[in-house]
Amino acid sequence: MMMNMKWGSTQKLSKYLPVCIGIALLMFSAAIAKAQGPPKPPPPPPANQTLQFNFANPVVTASTEFPGAWYLDRYPPCEFMSPETAPDGTKDTLEENICATDSQANRPSAYSSSVYNTQGRKYDLLANTYSTTISLYVPSTWATTNAPMAGFWATAFDSTGTNNGNGDFPIIEFQGDITSGDYPNAGVPGFYGWNNVTGAWDFIGLPPGFKYNAWFQLTITLIPGTGFHYTVSQGPRGVSIQSPLGDSTDASLGNVILEGYNYASNYSIFWNNLNFSFTSLACGVTPPPPPPPPVHP
Repeated sequence: MMMNMKWGSTQKLSKYLPVCIGIALLMFSAAIAKAQGPPKPPPPPPANQTLQFNFANPVVTASTEFPGAWYLDRYPPCEFMSPETAPDGTKDTLEENICATDSQANRPSAYSSSVYNTQGRKYDLLANTYSTTISLYVPSTWATTNAPMAGFWATAFDSTGTNNGNGDFPIIEFQGDITSGDYPNAGVPGFYGWNNVTGAWDFIGLPPGFKYNAWFQLTITLIPGTGFHYTVSQGPRGVSIQSPLGDSTDASLGNVILEGYNYASNYSIFWNNLNFSFTSLACGVTPPPPPPPPVHP
């Protein structure tokens, strides 16, 4: 999918011309593939993204930051393991399990705050990463759950390679029909992106032909000095929105975090094909506005 932005000069645009050509070739190939039949899950990575994980090997976990390990963010999910088989039969995926035994009422008193309802693990990216993608399996049961279900997070770093506490956290998550709590979505399930300026969730939409019990590709791209692009796609079909920077010093993406949300229920999240890119994807034209929220998928 083309990531579209306005730039102030031809010189700036020319910097990203190879990326645009690559994306155009990808879209052409995707169109041919679409004519031959529907894509097979999970979807392939976008242009200029380098495969980092397909989770065919056991993930390494750690309680503190460690190179090459998935380390603790807030509170650990009860299970975080690979390779596992997803509900649709896809092998070599990562399974993240959220358990009621780790809910707010059951955790040690030091972790009784609701902030620890967000449970996940973090992985450090290589320096100068601008774009990252992962595939998420979305089961039909999530449509009627009054809670956020799975979040793909990143941490924005400044030019020194650190987050000084003011840096942004770009996020794409799938939410159920939330009608209560801190961030209700008027009962409209779907994909949402975190707005680091307003401190609220913006509706991204659903890819054309959306159906549950399928894989979807979530892409977070940083355009330094401009903003984030949030994209959700299935093969060549997708939706995207722009999101502003809360911190103008954001220079790269330092890590990714795979989050679940514990509201005293047991459920599983399946991830696959984590990718990253050293090129910020931008091609010079303002993207179309996101579609209006559906009444109900």
